[in-house]
Amino acid sequence: MKLPDLLFRRFASLLLLLTLTSPAQAVSSLQEFQANIAELISIRTEAYRFAELHQIIGNSDIPKLNRQQSEQLRGIIQQYFAVRARLLPEVEHIAPCFALTSPIRLNIQKPSTNGLPELCATAKSRMWAPSLNPYDEIGKKTLLDIERGLAAALVLMDSYEIAIAPYAQNAELRYLLNYDVKNTVQLDQLIRQYRSGEVHAQLLLASNLLDQYFKMQSESSQIPDANEQYLYALSQSTVWYVNQRKSARGNPLEVTQFILEDFNQQRKVAQNTLSFGLSFGFGQMVGLVQTRNGKLNRPDASTLSQLESEMRPLDILLEKTPFRLTDKMIPGHYGHMALWLGSEAELKEMGAWDDIPTQWQEQVRKGKRIVEALRSGVTLSTLEHFMNIDDLLVLRDQRILSKDYQRTAAITAVQQLGKEYDFNFDVMTHERIVCSELAYVVFPDLDWPLAQTLGRYTISPDNVAQLAMGEMPIFSPVIMYRDGKREEGQLEEKLLALISRVKHSDGIINNAHP
Repeated sequence: MKLPDLLFRRFASLLLLLTLTSPAQAVSSLQEFQANIAELISIRTEAYRFAELHQIIGNSDIPKLNRQQSEQLRGIIQQYFAVRARLLPEVEHIAPCFALTSPIRLNIQKPSTNGLPELCATAKSRMWAPSLNPYDEIGKKTLLDIERGLAAALVLMDSYEIAIAPYAQNAELRYLLNYDVKNTVQLDQLIRQYRSGEVHAQLLLASNLLDQYFKMQSESSQIPDANEQYLYALSQSTVWYVNQRKSARGNPLEVTQFILEDFNQQRKVAQNTLSFGLSFGFGQMVGLVQTRNGKLNRPDASTLSQLESEMRPLDILLEKTPFRLTDKMIPGHYGHMALWLGSEAELKEMGAWDDIPTQWQEQVRKGKRIVEALRSGVTLSTLEHFMNIDDLLVLRDQRILSKDYQRTAAITAVQQLGKEYDFNFDVMTHERIVCSELAYVVFPDLDWPLAQTLGRYTISPDNVAQLAMGEMPIFSPVIMYRDGKREEGQLEEKLLALISRVKHSDGIINNAHP
């Protein structure tokens, strides 16, 4: 697959709380919501391909389109507006909650304000801020509505930048989209919303509220449900979200121009970003979309017991889930990495147990021995939970490690627990972490095959596997499953053949070697 075809299939999203009036529609179910997002992603990709094919991007000249091509463009834009109309009610439902004069606020000290949804709808006439307690029924429902609305706004803004902006810069096509496409919403209205400082300020208020809530959840060791994780990951995966947090500007209105200016740079380096499949975590946006369960899902008790007995502390676990959409968007074979921490007895033997906080000791005692970075953050998981996969590879350090080295490595792994997922994929940052970065921080003395993109150093799961190949491998494969079946014997040769085959067929894998 060529990079232009992948360009915005992986490019991350921006946020926008649109307030444009549209025909009233009922808020969709979560399944319908995800289907609408998937359809919009497909449409915007087609729109961008069309703009690229006909040299429209960055070109002010009148494009030479024949009648058939013009009709094709009209069809794409009409589809875009149709899906947009289905997602927009999600945004309109919660936008008034973030009126600049009296935005809704989290408050766990008292119950949510009575009639909270109705109060949000009267934002313009209200001069006081309603309270939202995320732990009572009214608060839970309102918070989920906010998460959905923000996620919908995010995808809409992302899609504007991908599907509309390339055409808006061309006067001839801008006229076409304004007056020659049957739709009640005109392009100029979308442009004004995209550049609205007031809307950007609302975005900051909404994203800060969700950040505050998920920080509270993390600090109290509470795990949000899968729907909340999916919707919050959608927000965190956006270019707008990342840029806002990179900016030192305190006034939300000052963030607007910074974001617009920075977006001009994003397009210039997008292809370089995509060569490593790490474009602002777009894969996380659809990470919960899957077509089936893994072939190793729900192994029987004897299989789990056997695997656990074969594991050793600091083993690296790589997995593949071809039934998830993210797997199809990440170059290379393996799509996720985790670390086996070990049992209480093993951690005591290496002298690390007493340095592990009590909350994590309790999790280990419950059988949670895998450290992994998920969309919700870095957490401990059971092997049973981890096994919803098709392929598993376990790598073990071949070096003779002292107990002091093992102790330090184990404590370092535990120190990552609770950190947020790094949707910017930068191994040099410390406060957030991506899955394959665990190996980088736990084994700091190794020369990992890093890749530089967008001024950041990144590491992929296949990069990790590279240290188990070559003439002097540091790790060795000790357990391998392919398509749900265990492989026996010649694991090094099988791994080399697997990674090499994927590297040659994909064409966009990082070619760095240890």
